[in-house]
Amino acid sequence: MQQYNFYKSAELGSLVLKNRFIKAATFEGMYDDGIPNKKLVDFHSSMAKGGVGLTTISYASVSANGRTFKDQMYVNPESLVGLRRVVEAVHEVGGKISIQLTHCGYFSKNTRNGVPIAPSRVLNEYGMLSGLPFSKAMNESDLEETKKDFVWSAQQLKRIGFDTLELHLGHGYLLSQFLSPKTNKRKDQYGGSLENRARYPLEVFRAIKDAVGTNFPVLVKLNLEDGFKKGFSVEDCIEVCKKLESANCDGVVLSGGFTSKSPFFLLRGDVPLKGMVKNGSNWAEKLTMALFGPAIIKKYNYSSNFFLELAKRVRQQVKLPLVYLGGVDSRQGIEEIQKAGFDFVAIGRALIHDPNFLQKIENGEISKSGCTHCNQCIVEMDRGGVRCTL
Repeated sequence: MQQYNFYKSAELGSLVLKNRFIKAATFEGMYDDGIPNKKLVDFHSSMAKGGVGLTTISYASVSANGRTFKDQMYVNPESLVGLRRVVEAVHEVGGKISIQLTHCGYFSKNTRNGVPIAPSRVLNEYGMLSGLPFSKAMNESDLEETKKDFVWSAQQLKRIGFDTLELHLGHGYLLSQFLSPKTNKRKDQYGGSLENRARYPLEVFRAIKDAVGTNFPVLVKLNLEDGFKKGFSVEDCIEVCKKLESANCDGVVLSGGFTSKSPFFLLRGDVPLKGMVKNGSNWAEKLTMALFGPAIIKKYNYSSNFFLELAKRVRQQVKLPLVYLGGVDSRQGIEEIQKAGFDFVAIGRALIHDPNFLQKIENGEISKSGCTHCNQCIVEMDRGGVRCTL
């Protein structure tokens, strides 16, 4: 199993990066009525200056009805103007930039677009108090239209200068909802077996790949597992990775968790409940979170490289480039990931805490991040933009 020096230049498909470190997509909340603002420009520029080979903008919805809430960004002529400014700022300081392409599926409280679409009709816990208790099962027209939205968005993002894209097949959003047997109850060719559940996500991937061309890398974010019984499993992950490899995927970012059911399976550490109560969009949400938050949101204890053992199982059986993500916070942790044979490493909170984290690790100034995994940065996403509160 090949081991790479993560600090040296690397190829991601046809793209050359200055190293193998990626700023993971973490929702920024730096938008004005869905339009990227200067905070987003400065945030990703600081990541590039701090030394990451690739920085990733989080959650670009492919359509207005793919937003989890009404003021979230989606790809349209107005947002593309703001996104181009972010791209130009990152390129100006010598960095490369990606963007996460996605659709929320049923996980929505966006009442502007009516009943949310999903693989099947399921309970929408997130939107229940906003008057959207159930999703609508997608018909053939919905499937085709949504695929076209993904393709058009990918083409536009390539046109304005993004270096690569990350197609989101994880975290319980639409394409993840197809993959998970918990949320996909279809009886047609898109439901039942893993072969069928993976069919639509793979169709979307191939359509994007055909549209952007072979010289434009496309990554996929994929769950190692959903984090609950009878969900998408690590065995499923291995098989989907093999299918993606056959479809000429340029790399898979291994993650985990289902935003509507196991949100802190991905994050680990403290649950900032007080801040989450304050951020509720209406009194019913605030009251529900205050009374039932501890029962609704399960806490997972934090440990460095918390997904590593699961990710190793995928690494042992899959040849395509894999990006490790999950609890990367130290020099020792990075070395463990290198030894395990991963091609790249993605980092979230350690870089939110300090965009210069990697430079300080490399020059020996520090050996571990000062992030305490308090997760207050999550609360700040809805208070003008993600930031470390320490």
